[in-house]
Amino acid sequence: MERIKLSASARNQLATLKRRTGIEHNNAICRHALCMSLANPSVPPEENFSFAGGLEIDWRTFTGGQEALYTNLLVVRLQSEGKRVSEEAIRQTFLLHVHRGLSYLVSRREEDLLQELCAALI
Repeated sequence: MERIKLSASARNQLATLKRRTGIEHNNAICRHALCMSLANPSVPPEENFSFAGGLEIDWRTFTGGQEALYTNLLVVRLQSEGKRVSEEAIRQTFLLHVHRGLSYLVSRREEDLLQELCAALI
């Protein structure tokens, strides 16, 4: 993947999370959202995303130089669900999990969100 696109809804959720947490960078929030969603064993529902009014993040910026790590996390998830691994499957799995993770984060009360983010750093 070169660039990842996020929906307008994700862009709005990121703005809310940045305001509530003080975290400045979308990529840091998106990494946490991805990992939160991947930790949930349920399969996110299929969605057809509209990227009009959304935003783009460079894949290398998103991964913070850990492209292989994040790609492998997505491949392992696909394999654990018995799905075929392909570039498109990796991209779709990524999108589903980042969007679901952002929804998880934005639905948290501010105090719970900050405690959770701090606990993840320890």
